[in-house]
Amino acid sequence: MNPAAGWDIAEFIDGLPDLLTDRLPGFDRMGALRLYVRPHFGDLIRRDYLRVPFGGRAKVSENIESSAELQTYFTHGISDAAGYGLAGIRLGTKCEHLLPSLNNGAGVSVGFIYQTPLSRPPQALTDGHRHFQPYVAATRPLVPAWKLLGYASVGADLLERTPMSAHFGRNQLHANSLIYVAGAAREWPRFRASLTATVTSSRWVSDENKNVYALRPEIVVPWKLHPAARTQLLFTLGARTVWGPDGHQLGLSSSMRIEFLLRRNRAAK
Repeated sequence: MNPAAGWDIAEFIDGLPDLLTDRLPGFDRMGALRLYVRPHFGDLIRRDYLRVPFGGRAKVSENIESSAELQTYFTHGISDAAGYGLAGIRLGTKCEHLLPSLNNGAGVSVGFIYQTPLSRPPQALTDGHRHFQPYVAATRPLVPAWKLLGYASVGADLLERTPMSAHFGRNQLHANSLIYVAGAAREWPRFRASLTATVTSSRWVSDENKNVYALRPEIVVPWKLHPAARTQLLFTLGARTVWGPDGHQLGLSSSMRIEFLLRRNRAAK
């Protein structure tokens, strides 16, 4: 018997924060296509430029999903800065459900994400490096009756310099690193909540020998005009606490993703 019967896990995983949906195995069928745009409205307060990434995810076969995101930016007129353009591109591919016996709501995926800056964006919008991130991720329903899902991922972040100047953020490692992720997410009638712990370490793959620890609780509130609508808005509210070589950080975050479901071929529940 399928322990996840009656639970639309495909829709649930798609509605989790972006860091998770990029890596976790999904449950869409071949032909499913989702387009999205993610305006960073917080940039109106914190930056001279407004970032507006847009992209899509396509299930190109029963086990392969490909994704692409173009990261655009333009001045919002509040500051004296001027300009617009392409900040970067992000490409990804993952092979899902490598162990068919686990497809009763659980799954394993293997994939990679490649990100590189384009042209010469403002220094504040890029760290000046290309990133190649291979990973292995897994999900498993912990308590199906509660719609509680556990997830974990192990991967790497391999850096390559570009002609642009390096510009790392606070507690961002400056060398190749390994990334360990574990957490749990639960679905309620009107929102989804997740708690994710991350350890990033350059100890084993570079000479930097540093670690960063992070804990991130997040709530995602989906909104549709009606249940069968092909367009939905996903509002995310989150907090983070980070311990790293540059000290302890506490912060809040919010984001919005507008998603268009062009094809809704979904796996049977």
